[in-house]
Amino acid sequence: MNIANNLKAIEEIKSDILSEVANLHKLLADYDELADYDSVESSISTIVVMDYILAKHLGISYSALDSRICELLTMAEENGHSLETEFRDMSGLSKHIRKRL
Repeated sequence: MNIANNLKAIEEIKSDILSEVANLHKLLADYDELADYDSVESSISTIVVMDYILAKHLGISYSALDSRICELLTMAEENGHSLETEFRDMSGLSKHIRKRL
């Protein structure tokens, strides 16, 4: 792939991620009133997808990203992250991702 085109793609992806994060914040600001679950789900999904695509353009494979995410989740579990101790979020997500590997 042409380096200039890849750099352009990276900048576009970064912009898309920032725009979608802003959109998510706006949706969540009115979340209780609107209860627009589909829009919130779509926004979060878009952010995750764009993060994976950004990683690819930076030379990070999808499987390497999944592995690193699992490492971070394991560390959070071991260090007693509050979302793990209260909700078991880290271990639940780790199990979900490991099933895909």
